[in-house]
This record gives sequence, structure tokens and C-alpha cells, in this order.
Amino acid sequence: MKIAVAGAGALGGRVGIQLHEAGVDVTLIDKWEEHVNAINEKGMEVHTEDKVYQVPVKAKLLEDIDESYDLIIILTKAMYAEDMLQALYEKNSIHAETAILTMMNGLGHGDRLAKYVSKDRIYLAVTMWTAGLKGPGQIVLTGSGGIQIQRADGIASKMTEEINDIFNTANLNSIISSDVQHSIWAKATLNSVLNPLCSILDKRIGEFAAYGAVIEMITPIIEEIIEVAAARGINLDFDASLEKIKAAFPDSAAGLHYPSMHQDLAKGVQTEVDYLNGKISEYGKEYGIKTPNNDMITHLIHQLEMKNH
Repeated sequence: MKIAVAGAGALGGRVGIQLHEAGVDVTLIDKWEEHVNAINEKGMEVHTEDKVYQVPVKAKLLEDIDESYDLIIILTKAMYAEDMLQALYEKNSIHAETAILTMMNGLGHGDRLAKYVSKDRIYLAVTMWTAGLKGPGQIVLTGSGGIQIQRADGIASKMTEEINDIFNTANLNSIISSDVQHSIWAKATLNSVLNPLCSILDKRIGEFAAYGAVIEMITPIIEEIIEVAAARGINLDFDASLEKIKAAFPDSAAGLHYPSMHQDLAKGVQTEVDYLNGKISEYGKEYGIKTPNNDMITHLIHQLEMKNH
């Protein structure tokens, strides 16, 4: 199977490296010229807890793509996914049988991708893997993680099993989910609380958690998300959602880290808030559900984005 990872950032880099090391024919695709050139000149420089080594994974600039793929894993920032797919279409990289798998954070990606390929060729995935970029062609790989996948229409298929098997050959700890949407919404709930609030308050997750009334503060946000999810047929549990967020608080978990949205604002790049709180607001309007907390959070993050421009 020929695989492309569209978006060779930290997570795309990790997935691409692990697939390459498992002997899979994989190509990293990105628009960042310095990054792609560095990978092609000396391989991806991998930093783990105790060693540094090079991995000669293939990387191409989007404009240089001249082949088609059996599986395209979308790991761009959410707002760039459609542009990436459109470009790959124009490059004839998507053939009649190409499967498209999204591992992006946020909500609504299955519906967006369905503009380009039918739902029986779209695969939804949620991952708990993390990674970091040190610089062009340099990646930091620590910790463990896993992936859950399911075809977007919920129907079991041979291709689902093939993708799952390939991921497991690459030690990506993949399982086929019977309800991946539930997992996507559960992760989006966590991200819709910690990402924007730590960004607005300029706090690490542990610093945010140290506030005495933090549970009281985040409860209305979670309640809005649960109500909107229910309208879309997703049954989220309040206590489980809260526990998932609290599990990130300790220093041994994510307490010492700034969330990715904070990092995006620090770099002056657009955040993914429209696919988190913004999407909750959008779905709320669709179903006549008021979401004042998520509305305000979305506005505040957009105000912070303006500061950067």
C-alpha cells in the first residue's frame, strides 16, 4: 500500500517515521520548504529521551507531487485540510480507490472531506500520540499513545482492517472502534476546555488547574458541549468528561505544558478554535441550543489572533 501523510508537522512526522521504520512505502507531504529539504538532505532527525538518530523517510513539497496513493492520512491543521485535498486532486494523487483518513483534532472533518470523496472511502481516527518539532527536519518523540479508527459510514470493511494492521505493524497501537465519533467528541471536549482557557489566561495546564474554583469554572462549558453532542446523537457523560480533563492536570500528565492553541498564538498563527468551541456554537445554532460560553470563548480567541496580525 502506498501511503501519503499530508501535513508533516509533529504528529504527521511521527506517523510517517513509524510507518517508514516498519517498511511501509510512505511519503511525507508538506508546504514548508525548509523542513522538506532538511528531511531529504539528511533524513528526519529524531530525538528520543536517550538518543538522536536519522530516519531516511521520503518527503515532498506539495507542488512536487507526481504520483497517486492508496491511503492519504490528513494531518494538516484543520483549516488547511480542504486546500490540501483539493491540491492533491489536481495533482491526480487521489485515484478511484484512494482512502482518506483524518487524524486531525476537532469536529466535523468527516462532513468536510465528504465534499471530495464518498463516505465509504473516508476513515475517521482519533489519536492520543503526541510529538514535538525542534526545527526543520527535527522531531522529538517521547511517550506512548494509540489510535482508534472507523470508516466514516460506520460500516466494517476489509480496508479498515488493512489500515489497522499497517498501523499496528508500525507500533502505533491501533484499534478498530465501533463508535469513533464518541472518542472524537470526548477528545474535542477536553481540547475545547483546556486549549482556549489556558491560551486566554496565558497559563500552563497545571497553573490553570491550581485555581480553587476550576471545576465550577469549566462545568458550564462541558454542559453545553454535552447538550450539543446529544442533539447529534453522541452520548457524552459529564463525569467521564470531567475526569478526562482532570487527568491532564498533574505535572506527570500534561500539567507542565502549554496546550497547542497557546503555542499557535505565541507563533502568531491561526488557531483551530473554529473546529472546537466554534463548531459547538455552529451546531448549537443548527439545533436551537444556546451555547453562550462556547460563543464567548470563540470570540476571545479570535480577538487574540487579531493581536498577532
